[in-house]
Amino acid sequence: MMTAHDTQSFFTPDEFVCEQSRLLSQTYNLAHVLLNRSESNHVFVPIRSMQYLAIIENNTFWFVDSLEYAVRGDQGGRIIRVSWHPVNRANEREGLTQNMDCRVVFYGQDMHDIQTRLNGEFYQAMQLVDQRHRETIIPESKVSILPLRMPTESS
Repeated sequence: MMTAHDTQSFFTPDEFVCEQSRLLSQTYNLAHVLLNRSESNHVFVPIRSMQYLAIIENNTFWFVDSLEYAVRGDQGGRIIRVSWHPVNRANEREGLTQNMDCRVVFYGQDMHDIQTRLNGEFYQAMQLVDQRHRETIIPESKVSILPLRMPTESS
């Protein structure tokens, strides 16, 4: 069991490819409802059907493969496979039903099938978290998202 003082580490490999997409308004809106109910500046959303974990932050959605693990130096953590970066801020939308332009980053090849599944299953997973925590505050947790490759020292 994780305590509030534990920090979970996640690694981003080098970007493989980046593309533009759209984030549905219902997905964006529910993510921010959950974020507003959290004691942290992020929310964990397990996507059990895919064995993925989503980490929602204010302007980034990280998608972690629960089965991939890496070590960098003396620190270990799970691998981020996809991230979504909304292009506009919430207050720049014309209304709550406006979809958000989104930059999608893939951290490996052959991730398009995963992206297609995430589009539907992420929302369903958030609905489960919403139902579970509707009347409560989501407890604080700590996260560290780091590049997988160690920074090189300049001589």
